Formats: sequence, C-alpha cells, structure tokens
Amino acid sequence: MKVIGLMSGTSMDGLDCCYVDIVINEEYKMNYEIIDFKTIDFDFKTYNLIKSTIGSFDKEKIKFCDNKLGTVFLEFVKKFIKGREFDLISMHGQTIRHKSKEESIQIGSPYKLYNFFKKPIIYNFRKKDIILGGNGAPLVPFLDWLLFKDLKKRIITLNIGGISNVTLIPEESKRENVLGFDTGPGMCLIDRFVNLVWYKNFDNDGYFAKKGKINFNILNYLMEDEYVNLNYPKSISTEYYNIDFIKNIIDLFPDVNKFDLLRTFVRFTAFSIYENINFFIKDNNDYSLILSGGGAKNLVLISDLKYFFGKNISTLKEFINIDEDIKEGLLMSVMGYCRYNKLNNNMPSVTGANKYDIYGDIYE
Repeated sequence: MKVIGLMSGTSMDGLDCCYVDIVINEEYKMNYEIIDFKTIDFDFKTYNLIKSTIGSFDKEKIKFCDNKLGTVFLEFVKKFIKGREFDLISMHGQTIRHKSKEESIQIGSPYKLYNFFKKPIIYNFRKKDIILGGNGAPLVPFLDWLLFKDLKKRIITLNIGGISNVTLIPEESKRENVLGFDTGPGMCLIDRFVNLVWYKNFDNDGYFAKKGKINFNILNYLMEDEYVNLNYPKSISTEYYNIDFIKNIIDLFPDVNKFDLLRTFVRFTAFSIYENINFFIKDNNDYSLILSGGGAKNLVLISDLKYFFGKNISTLKEFINIDEDIKEGLLMSVMGYCRYNKLNNNMPSVTGANKYDIYGDIYE
C-alpha cells in the first residue's frame, strides 16, 4: 500500500512528507520502501501564525489556523507528490495544545486534502490514547519497535525534535516491555532563545552557542525542573518550555550574557536527556543509542551528548540507513497504514493506555 505520511512537529519549521510503500502483516513484520521524502518549510507568515496559536483557547483563532494549515498542507502535498499514485494520506496535524492524560489538540483540516485527492485521510491519532487513560504521547516508540524488534539487541532511540523522547527496545523485543517517554526539551528552548535574541529560527551549526560558556548555577537551577524529574509514563509539549520559561530564566539571572545562556540551554537539553536515560532505564550500560530528529544536526548538542554518553552513539542513517529527517514522516505512514488495515498501533507500556487498540480517525 502506498501511503503519504505528513508530520508537522513541535519545531514548527515545516511539513515532513514521506511517500512510502508499506506492508505490515498480522505478526507485525514490516516491509517498506521509502519512495520519496521532503521537508517543505513553512513561510514566515505561516510559522508565526502557528506560533501564535500554540496554547491558545481562542476558538476563532484556532479555526482560522486550522483552515489555513489545511490549505498549506494541500499545496505542499500537491507539490510533493507530482501526480504519482497513492492509496491514502496519514497526517498528524500541528499540535497546539497537549496536556498529559487531559487533552491533545492537533489542527490542519483533513477536509481539504480529501476534497482534492478523494483518497482516505487518516488523522487524530492521540485522542483515543487519552480516552484509554494514556498520556497521548509519545507515538514514535511504535515505529521504533517495528524497526528494531527483529535485531534482538538492546536499543535506545533518541529523537530530538522540539521535545526529546526516548524508546528502549529490550533484547527480547517483547512489545509489552518497550519503554518510551519524553525526557524534556529538545530544540525548543535553543530555537526560541535564538529567535528571541538574534531573530533566527535556529542556531546553524551551533554558531552562537560555541561562543558561550556553561553557567553551572543556571544549569543546576534548570535541572531542578519539575518535568525532567517526573517519573514515567510521561509526556510534555513545547507549551511548557515556552517563551515565558526563557524570560523567567533571564529575569532570575540578569547578569549572564546571551551566549552563555544559550550555551547553558544546550547543556541542559543534553543533561536532561542523559539523566532521564540514566535514572529511568535501568542497567543501561549495554545498549546502542541511535539519534534522529533535527537536533541530531546541532553540533554543540551532539558534542554534549557524547560528553555524557561516550562513543556508543550513532545516527539512524548510520545504523539502518534511514535519514534522520525521515523518521516522523515514516511514523505517520505506519500509523495510518495500521489504522486503515485494522492493526493495533498503540503502545500501552509507553503511554499508560489501558489496552491495545487502533488509533486514528478516517476522513472519507
């Protein structure tokens, strides 16, 4: 089945489009061929609209952004697919609010995609998890399990988007023993601080962070963060690590220069990942740590991760020859395929849901 997976993640920088031919049998043996992939960047106006809608309860604003993103997604998919045949589209939508066990709201109207292509649109993957008592996130451990379960090796995956999340695939690969959770910030604090101070969307190659020094007073304060120290199952969104979070740190430490503060946010991101893996995933000395997501390209962050974890780090591309940027688009393709073919696509051991079930609504 040829599926288009669409992911607009917590970094809010663009739409990942993954065109993949997938077969998953009832024993969850997956065969796939990635036919094409592209990330199409949002323009400045769309980015700012999304940013202004994050955390909002304004119904008119949300409705406007929902319709706007529906139009943007349609134009992006038309540009990406170029008339090629496919069977369905699986879209995550843009998360604007997420609170564990309470709500997870994604927008980006599926109607416009369906109205043009007249193919099933699979969407709304998180709501049912919350109904079943789960956190609504993370979703990526399901893909990690499919990708790595047959290797019979102890695998820890680390996906660094706006938020960082980890998955532990045990050596025996039993689905019920897979662990996964959000560790805390990924690129959200780094990107938001860079945007606040230098009006850039991200710190290219760590250019600004390299000029700073770690302030350990701030680092120690940040490491007391309530979420970082929360037990799993747990999930968080960029609403928590927002611009007010950053401004609070600036107010508490007014004499620290901007380069040192950015450098400290980078170290906090790496340290919070390390502490979560070290504390919550026991006996973690014998494993392969596999990186994916946009954060895998931040040289200063990777240097910090190597400082904590040593040399047993590889990228997704190095390990199984999948580009790091493709992973979340592939995830959405897999989630949509399973929904359409009535295969359970959740991970109760990860989110805390009370049973295996099939997630996603179908617009057709």
